[in-house]
Amino acid sequence: MTLVGVHAGLSVDHLVSEPAGAQFTCPGGPALFAALGARLVTGTDVRVSCPLPQDDPRFARIFDKLGVERRHCHQVPTVPRLWILNSARGRRIIAQDAPTGTELGEQGREPEEGQWNEDPLPSPTAGFEAGLDGLVASSPAERPAADATTVVGVDPHQTLVAQEGLRHLRRVVSARSVLLPSRVQLTLLDRDPRRAARSLAAGLGLPVIARLDVDGSYVVTADGVWSVQDRAVTVVETTGAGDASAAAVVAALAAGADLVEAALFGTSIARIALADWGHAALAAGTPLSRPFPDITTRKEN
Repeated sequence: MTLVGVHAGLSVDHLVSEPAGAQFTCPGGPALFAALGARLVTGTDVRVSCPLPQDDPRFARIFDKLGVERRHCHQVPTVPRLWILNSARGRRIIAQDAPTGTELGEQGREPEEGQWNEDPLPSPTAGFEAGLDGLVASSPAERPAADATTVVGVDPHQTLVAQEGLRHLRRVVSARSVLLPSRVQLTLLDRDPRRAARSLAAGLGLPVIARLDVDGSYVVTADGVWSVQDRAVTVVETTGAGDASAAAVVAALAAGADLVEAALFGTSIARIALADWGHAALAAGTPLSRPFPDITTRKEN
């Protein structure tokens, strides 16, 4: 078995998707979606470090039912409540409790999924990193304290990337890191996300698997560049697909897959996540021993 750790946060989400409708008070957050995504790569055990809300026992029940180890979680009174709004004009994430008490949010200030809390998560409790084959670090402010042999997938902190760019990323990666940026994170650095991914790979000397939502994945390695696309995907609702995909990439790499195969696993798990609202399809999914065969790859150089 491969052991993958997830260090990330949780949220309770009100999901609104045009024209599909809405669902309210759904369990969410990067820790939940990443843990469920990693477990869908066959042979993966998952350990999670996250805040568990005392006012919502559903998270603990989900982890326990699906065999996710949660002894490194810490109790908190509550976790953020978010509105996640999807329409043809874009995606917005807004805290349910407006910090200023106003009804209208400031244009352009809403964070991307997983970036709603700019305060860093508490460090994991002692022993969390021990024995991990892979680690998913969501929005880290500093380099994760992983063993030298652990594959570390870094899903960057959007605000810190916007403020510091490559300087921040150099601070959070190590020789065993794989960078897993989203389209939004990449376009903070360059209007062309693919060019940004190539620039990051060259500047950091590390592989980059860019998550480009409807355009699939873009894999940049020392050996070349690949586009990975899933033309068979059916999108019901998008929340959590990126977190689940990133974790599946880490789980596949930790199990010995190469970078392109890992991206295929990530794209396969994203397809599962997109097939239902919130975490529902991930929780019901059966682990995959290989990626879906109808996902295509094309080498670009």
